[in-house]
Amino acid sequence: MVFAIGGRMINDSIISEAQDYLTIKRDEDYKRIVDIRHLIQKHGKKEVTDFLKDCLREKEKALRNMILIDKTHRKVDYLAGSILRIMMAIKVLEGEEVNIIERSEQGTEESCVIQKRNSSRNFRSRFRENKNHDGEDRIPRYASQRHA
Repeated sequence: MVFAIGGRMINDSIISEAQDYLTIKRDEDYKRIVDIRHLIQKHGKKEVTDFLKDCLREKEKALRNMILIDKTHRKVDYLAGSILRIMMAIKVLEGEEVNIIERSEQGTEESCVIQKRNSSRNFRSRFRENKNHDGEDRIPRYASQRHA
């Protein structure tokens, strides 16, 4: 299905992709942040993207306030996720390229990159002078024990 909006045609797959970013699955229930399929039928693409940008600013403001109040609250995660999803939906509607994150398979070269350490540093930490020493530096509890 193709929608004619403001003289430009918007493909149904673009609308579906944007709506997928704006839909959250919790357990077996789906929640829409915004139903753009309904909005885009009644309003133009520019109006919908402007609305999403306004919604994005409101979520960012709410996130800043929530972080000031309580950083550990679960609403911080919800707002951060909503902000990301709205940004991605705006990019899709504006026709910008959305970077797709691909999961690499376990055991492939891409997922198992080993970085070489600088061997000039921390050389002595690998070789202990006393093999029976567990590596912890113990500080005596009393000052008289420290000077002994």
